Amino acid sequence: MKWITKSILAALALLLFMLRNAFQQNLKSHTVELPAIRPFKPFRLMFISDIHRRTLNGNLTVNPVDVVIIGGDLAEKGVPLSRVEHNLKVLSQLGELYFIWGNHDRNVGEAELRKLFEKYKVTVLENEWVTLFGNPQLKLVGLDYFIYEKDAISKAFSGVEPEDTVLFASHTPSIFKYVRENHPADFLLAGHTHGGQIRLGRYGIAEKGRFRKMSGKTELISNGYGTTKLPLRLGAEAEYHVYTIQPKLSEHI
Repeated sequence: MKWITKSILAALALLLFMLRNAFQQNLKSHTVELPAIRPFKPFRLMFISDIHRRTLNGNLTVNPVDVVIIGGDLAEKGVPLSRVEHNLKVLSQLGELYFIWGNHDRNVGEAELRKLFEKYKVTVLENEWVTLFGNPQLKLVGLDYFIYEKDAISKAFSGVEPEDTVLFASHTPSIFKYVRENHPADFLLAGHTHGGQIRLGRYGIAEKGRFRKMSGKTELISNGYGTTKLPLRLGAEAEYHVYTIQPKLSEHI
């Protein structure tokens, strides 16, 4: 009987550990140099994805940021709009807000979400690009999760020139390879996978989040901030990111 009791206690301890992990607030910070034919002033960017059911508090960062990208799954079915509004209010106090749709967001009610986006001056990127800080050669490209729209990626990059400095945000990282090979994108950001959420050593249902250089590009796949279904994490910590973006001048200038 003792081994049964010990096994139950160990299982409960592991469950509590995973529950604690799911509600941690881990800030990952890096400095990123991006190629720039036309220099731009360094800026700070926050990327946060997969908030789902979590409630944000006001201490996400002690230093101001210039741009906040919400990388999809701000909410999911069953999340009260009051919580979504609270989270948008917190994020809007940090910097200029940009949003891309995730696979769960529209389940809350697209019309209601759009009203909140308008209230908090959120720019929704749906297969389109915008310039940042008035610099016509510094662009943010955002892709709607429903990428199966005809020519969605080409539409998103229309007007983007090879010499531009380009940040690309998508909820899913599954299209990174295609974008790297077919479009000018210097910094690619995504979430969606939760890093597998519950991992046994190296093994999980999805690859663990990562920040890396790939084919001369910089990539972030975030583990995400929240969880869906079970509020449990193991081996894939909850996280969000703040990057200092600096220009790396072209040698051809």
